Parts: sequence; structure tokens; C-alpha cells
Amino acid sequence: MTFTILGTAAAEGWPALWCPCEVCARARELGGREIRRRAAYQLGERIRVDFGPDSYWQMIEFGLQYQRIEHLLITHSHQDHLDPQEFSYRSTGFVVEPIDTITIHGNEAVRERLLETVIDFEKIRARFELVAPFEPMDLGEGVTATALPADHAKGEEPVIYLFERERRALLQANDTGWFPDATWRFLERWEGALDVLLIECTYGPRDAGRNHLGAAQVIEVRDQLRKIGALKPDARVIVTHFSHNGGWLHGQLEEHFAPLGVEVAYDGMQIEF
Repeated sequence: MTFTILGTAAAEGWPALWCPCEVCARARELGGREIRRRAAYQLGERIRVDFGPDSYWQMIEFGLQYQRIEHLLITHSHQDHLDPQEFSYRSTGFVVEPIDTITIHGNEAVRERLLETVIDFEKIRARFELVAPFEPMDLGEGVTATALPADHAKGEEPVIYLFERERRALLQANDTGWFPDATWRFLERWEGALDVLLIECTYGPRDAGRNHLGAAQVIEVRDQLRKIGALKPDARVIVTHFSHNGGWLHGQLEEHFAPLGVEVAYDGMQIEF
């Protein structure tokens, strides 16, 4: 099963929507891996993480069939991770032929934000399930996902997702700062160990403070996971979710992280899981 990274940018995209700065100008000039859509992920055809404003572009670019999604896992309600208007187009009149019901998993803020736009989940052929932190969700085909508390959005309970399948494990860790104590305790007691750590590096070389991570904090998280036995010695560590405020283009990120054994994500990157 393939885990596809559909977008690797923070909220403003890269190049940023309105920004004339040097790094955005350079990204426009170079193209390729310097062009970053807002963060989202897909596991096979049935499982999706986040659905932001670049979802249509991602569908076209990567040849996706959204009508085949069965489970949509939302990390939090911020606009770059959840664009409620897109779900209106699942209703009769926009969809010509019948489509199957989709299950949307998220916190209470996600549910409220969706209902502000779509009004009725039945109308858009969806059911909503409130995520319960630390409780595994059976997504079919041997895949489970466990929501873990993140340190990010004020006024709601953001999560990151731990995926497990056939003794393999992948942690999708954005948006978040240093993990909350409850998440660290869970990972310390967890009987598994990560094969893949996909972790945000929003601010590149800058100190991210709380709610996000920078390059130095990424290594601190990685080392702590190794210390508690939650990260396999040969695990892949991949950084993602970049803001142009960090100032490092793709090549600069690779130059910094390669000696540390860390990979740099790009839009369309695939991980066998």
C-alpha cells in the first residue's frame, strides 16, 4: 500500500499566495520540488488525511479518484487542512451518479466548521465520527489509525495520526510543536516502533517556539523517540510542512538534513507502507 504526500507546504503555500519575497520568487523561477501545495496525504485510494484548498489541484496533478475515498481523517479545523466548501460538491446536482458514503473523522471544531457550510451530513453523503485520542480506528484492509493529541491549535483539540498495518507503523506529525505529555506517555508505553516518522519542519532553521517545529526541534523529537524505543534504528525520518518564512529552498533543506539521516519531502513523494 502506498502512502502519498500530496502537499508539503504550510498554510500560505510555497510560493506564498501574495508574497514577493526572494525565496518565493526563486521558487517560482525554479519550479519542480520548490512548488509546494498545502499539506495533505493519501494512503491507497480509500484513506485521506486532511482536505484543504489545494485538493482539486492535487486530484488533477496526481490522478486521484476522490469518490473512492472511504475514510477522511482531519487533523484540525484550520483552513489549510479543511476546506468545507469542497464537501458541498458531493451533494445532488454537483454529483451526477450515486457515490458511496464517506466517513469523516475529526474533533468537535472540525464537525462544527463543516456544519457551518454543508448544514447536513446526509445531504453530502457523509457520516461524521468524533475522534477519541489513543483509541485505534479500524479503517479496513488491515489498517488502523490512532489519533494522538498535538500541540497546535488554540480552542480545539488538534491531533496527529499513527497508522499501523502488518507490523509497520507510520506517524504523520503535523501540525504540532513538541508533543504533549500525554502523547509522549502513550508512545513510551506503545508496544510498537515507527518505521516512518513524517514530521513537520515549518520554520526551517528558525526556532519555531510552540505549536510548530523547526530543524533543531525535529532532531530533538527524533532522538527522544529513539530514546523511548518508539522509533526503529533504521526508520525513515522525513520532514514536511514548510513555510517560506523558514527561508530554505528544497536543496538547502537537503543539504542540512542529509548528514543527519533525514529526508526532505516533496509533493508527490511516495512511501511504501
